[in-house]
Amino acid sequence: MFDEPYRWVDAINQRRDYIEEQLKRSSPVVAVSVKEGILMVSFFRRTSKIFEIYDRMAMGAIGHPADIELIRMAAINASHVEGFTRSSKDVSIRRLTMFTLSPKLKSAFEDVMSSPMIYRGIFVQVGGTPKEDLFLDLDFGGQVQPSKGSAAISHEEDVSERIRKLLPTETLTKKEALPLLIHACIAGSPDFEDMGLDSDGNIVDEDLYKRKKESFFSEREPDIHLLDRKTGLLERMLLPEDK
Repeated sequence: MFDEPYRWVDAINQRRDYIEEQLKRSSPVVAVSVKEGILMVSFFRRTSKIFEIYDRMAMGAIGHPADIELIRMAAINASHVEGFTRSSKDVSIRRLTMFTLSPKLKSAFEDVMSSPMIYRGIFVQVGGTPKEDLFLDLDFGGQVQPSKGSAAISHEEDVSERIRKLLPTETLTKKEALPLLIHACIAGSPDFEDMGLDSDGNIVDEDLYKRKKESFFSEREPDIHLLDRKTGLLERMLLPEDK
């Protein structure tokens, strides 16, 4: 009887380890403010990881496709209900993540009698200027983490931190920022140690990096989108030929 709380904590830790192991092969998702809006970049093998949620709002996610779709639909439905009952100006990623999605994920994670959601996501909202852009990370346990100017998610926090250090800290154009975001995604991939990079993601072997980069692109499709500052719409971008 008295050891029940400890069993629950044990089960929670096992669920955390299980989810992070499932996320291990996922390519990261990165997002950064640029002059034209918010640039979001990832790579995929089967399905896209970046989605429009509402006017001026988008989501990037890694995890099981079914769980990503559940969160995507919950976000879309909640946003449209909020916009219809109140005003489209009242719809924000803060309210969406804090009051709708976070409780849903927390409940699924802590209910040890059911399957947890294999999910980790970024929510972004583009503003009139880069300083007004909003970035929120949403974890499988319901934790919400805001950030300024950029965001990155991967299978574990140490890798996400390595990626963040490679993201631009000044506001660039989408053309200037894109190569940096592509490199950050590659440096955050599970195979980065064999790609001519050091532990911080910096290139130490140019020839090896170039060969591995070509292989990386041959195995994955680039997922590049711009949440446009003027229109508020999520637009797919083509990869430049000089990638």
